[in-house]
Order: sequence, then structure tokens, then C-alpha cells
Amino acid sequence: MKYSAFFILCALAWLSGCESVSSRVHERFDTVPPQTRVFAAERRVVYNAGQVAVKNVGLLLGRTSLAQGTIEAYAPIRSGDAIRDTRQTTLQVRMSETEDNETTVALLVSENTEGSFPGGVSEQNLRQHSLYELYFTALQQILIENGSIKVPAKP
Repeated sequence: MKYSAFFILCALAWLSGCESVSSRVHERFDTVPPQTRVFAAERRVVYNAGQVAVKNVGLLLGRTSLAQGTIEAYAPIRSGDAIRDTRQTTLQVRMSETEDNETTVALLVSENTEGSFPGGVSEQNLRQHSLYELYFTALQQILIENGSIKVPAKP
């Protein structure tokens, strides 16, 4: 019994000194805020353009609601690694109109994993992913093309 307590204490000391484990655990359970952009257009216009932008970046539309200002989208399911996990990337878009008749778009990219591990499905919100910039660029391009916003001036 004394040896097992000693080994447990040694393992805890080793793990507490390992910063990479600590930071990965912290990132896994820390709240990820959505990335936001403001567009100088009405919410209805941005909402319609947002649905087209989803298709332009190669995703499929899920639930949408103009009244709530939400768009959900998802990528096709990808097969995973050797333990037969499947992965799917999802987008959650929330739109709100400001007092200046502009629209704030909040975007959150998540990765859903399903496998044979205990608990079945896991969802992790991602701080960084190429879809953030791709979606915002596609949305801005659609709004420029339909004349809802002007081309941003280059510095």
C-alpha cells in the first residue's frame, strides 16, 4: 500500500510539472468565444447572404431562423482514425442588429467526434480554424456583389 501511494504521488508530481498536459486540459474545458465581425447592412440582408456563404464554403445548411438570427451548417461526415471515429465540423452563426442598422455576426466552429470510446459523442469548440476566415470572406464578398455594402478601402 505504501508503494502504491508513493507511485501515485510521483505520477501527480510528474503530471503537474508538465505544462503541455496542463495547457491542453485547460484548452479542452475552457469556454471558446465566437469570432465576430460587423457588417454595415440590415440583419435580413446579412442573414440571406449568410445562407449563400455557407454553400459557397462547401457546407450544408442545417437549422436556420430569421427570427432568432441563427444559421447552423455542417460539413459532410469524415471517417476518422484507426479506432473508427467519425468527425464532423459544424458552424453556428448568430446575427444581431446594432443601433446603427449594422449587423454583428458571431461565428463558432465546432468539431464533433463519435467513436467507440465511453460517452459516444464529443463536441469541441475550436479557437482557430480556417472556416472562420473563409466564411467571413465569403459573406463579405456576397454582400459586396449584391450591393449591400461597399468595397472596403485599402489603407
